[in-house]
Amino acid sequence: MIWWVGFFFAAGIALILVEFILPGLVCGILGGTFLVVSCGIALYNFPQHGMFIIFGEGLAAALCIGLGFYFFPRSVVGRAMILEDSQQQEAGWVSDTSNAALMGKLGEVFTDLRPAGTVMINGERVNAVSSGEYIASGVAVRVIEVHGNRVVVEEVAKA
Repeated sequence: MIWWVGFFFAAGIALILVEFILPGLVCGILGGTFLVVSCGIALYNFPQHGMFIIFGEGLAAALCIGLGFYFFPRSVVGRAMILEDSQQQEAGWVSDTSNAALMGKLGEVFTDLRPAGTVMINGERVNAVSSGEYIASGVAVRVIEVHGNRVVVEEVAKA
């Protein structure tokens, strides 16, 4: 019976380590289940050593996970799976360029902003959002913020 304890324990640790290479929780959950089965069989056969069995299996699982997090990113397989470049805007990693010329421009709401919609600025349709409030069609607005393709407008105060 002790062989089954060793088998389930080794299989559980191996499956937890495989989870680092094949993420998806299937191997991790199966590995955790195997560790619980191993612990259950060991406790059934050796109840007098229960504290040591539970502590040992828990420690082994924690060490396995900790070592996996430490060594996996440093391994050949880990380095192949991890993107080392950071996607900085200066390097050209932008989804949409900012049109800073829109900052402070006046326009008119083309479709209601609830809070997103379309405004007309200099005869051009621009997708925009309000600061959270509803702005009806035909109301004059001013651009207060531009970040990438996000254009934030506010209603122009009536004088």
